[in-house]
Amino acid sequence: MAPNISESSPDAGSNVISRIYLIRHGDRFDYANPSWLDSARDNGALITDPPLSALGHRQAMETADHLWKMTKNNDQEENNTSNDHDNEHHVDQILVSPYLRVIQTACPTSNILGIPLSIENGLAEAHATPGSVLPSPKERFVYFPQINPTHASLLNVQPTPGYICPKTGHPCEAFAGKYCQRMEQFASCLEQTYFGKNIVLFSHAASVALVAAFLKCSLRSLKFAPCGIYHLQRINDGPWALVQNGESNEEYVKENSSTTYPWGFSEKHFDEDSGGHYFGSSDGIDLDYFVQKKSKM
Repeated sequence: MAPNISESSPDAGSNVISRIYLIRHGDRFDYANPSWLDSARDNGALITDPPLSALGHRQAMETADHLWKMTKNNDQEENNTSNDHDNEHHVDQILVSPYLRVIQTACPTSNILGIPLSIENGLAEAHATPGSVLPSPKERFVYFPQINPTHASLLNVQPTPGYICPKTGHPCEAFAGKYCQRMEQFASCLEQTYFGKNIVLFSHAASVALVAAFLKCSLRSLKFAPCGIYHLQRINDGPWALVQNGESNEEYVKENSSTTYPWGFSEKHFDEDSGGHYFGSSDGIDLDYFVQKKSKM
């Protein structure tokens, strides 16, 4: 099970607090409109890089407003400021997966907080295809001026020898085992780079593995809703605590669809004998991978 949600509010004056807000993208256009896949193939599009649906764009706007309120509350607690909408929001950086649907989800937050988007390959989707298959940050900037094209990724995805993306035919990272190992490595990068900072991460449903990497918990009970927000907090060098669970978005999102739903890992994602191009069991990686790591510390 995931650790209990923290109910305490630490004294910011005597502690160094690190905060992470991890957000999943909104409703997918291809799931809501299955005919898009054939049209995308006919027009040479990368079928694993669909845009948001109209609902997804509305969800992104609602999530941006909710996150604005969350970070405003943090500022008031730390600075004892008044309830003024002009207060500066203490978010140090926004890191975003290089996939289109995630960039589109993050843009309203970038606009409302006035912070550019940094494309981070470490947050890329499962079955990620390394290299130049996706547009570069500079190419994305042409259509999304919120992007900072000079950001250098903390972590780059490496293809797993012998593994091909079943949807695109490109060499890819083996899922789910290698993806979980990437999240473990990326969590360490974030801890070192953003100690004492407040960062917002926009990613995919599978990034609940990043939550498990921070909390050293099992993947069994973790799910991620579209535009769900996982809020994690750490005091000094202590353990990470769960402040808000991202398995639901009902507090701030008015509408959801049945096609993009709360998602979580299952045993089959690590079973190499399941016939689903999965990976993990041969390396001893399973739903309790991060719990095992905790026991070895």
